[in-house]
Amino acid sequence: MTTAGAAFTSGLELSRLLYTEAVRPILAQAYPGLPYAAALVGTGSEVLGFDAPRSTDHDWGPRLLLFLTAHDVAAHGAEIRRVLAERLPKDVRGYPTNFQQVDDRVGFIEHSDGPVNHRVLTAEAGAWLTGQLGVDPCAGELSTRDWLSVPQQRLAEVTAGAVFHDDLGTLSTARERLAWYPDQVWRYLVACQWQRISQEEAFVGRLPRIGGVDQWADSTDFLGSNELRHAVTDALA
Repeated sequence: MTTAGAAFTSGLELSRLLYTEAVRPILAQAYPGLPYAAALVGTGSEVLGFDAPRSTDHDWGPRLLLFLTAHDVAAHGAEIRRVLAERLPKDVRGYPTNFQQVDDRVGFIEHSDGPVNHRVLTAEAGAWLTGQLGVDPCAGELSTRDWLSVPQQRLAEVTAGAVFHDDLGTLSTARERLAWYPDQVWRYLVACQWQRISQEEAFVGRLPRIGGVDQWADSTDFLGSNELRHAVTDALA
């Protein structure tokens, strides 16, 4: 739900605006000197830059992750949520900052007259990274086993998006360390993909043809060839 006539704004841009225009000045006034990082990372099409107007129907809107030290999460986390609920603007560029929850996992943006049920979440960076990846990349160099055990989409969720502010350095350091695979790990992953298609790639050019070199099969075989070609291409993308 948006204000009438509001043009679509990407979720990443909404997150940046939410931070720069609202969260940053509120924190500066209410918690001067508090070290933190502000970012949009994790799940969501907007983190990867794939969101569109259709994305606004659920789990999308002005939102942000605030990373604090473990001590500050325990000491100030709940209070920060309350302060932001009372002081955040009702909308950012026409998109409500209030989320109406359908259940524990799914919500959608909806205007509210009272304090907003916002999605500015607080977390400790090391704990959040471990929850995402199963390992804390800032705790030491990742082993080959670590790299191979982390799903690629989880790595994308950590390294995509944007960091708007980082006093702590933990999140930025993690993103730098995870920006790309070590060379030998990358070579292994590429080899795995080639092995995966090794029994199929030869048929990409053969499936649609029967008889002579220039004789095409019926449309069903041609469509099947296209499907196989796309599958092989996707495996190597």
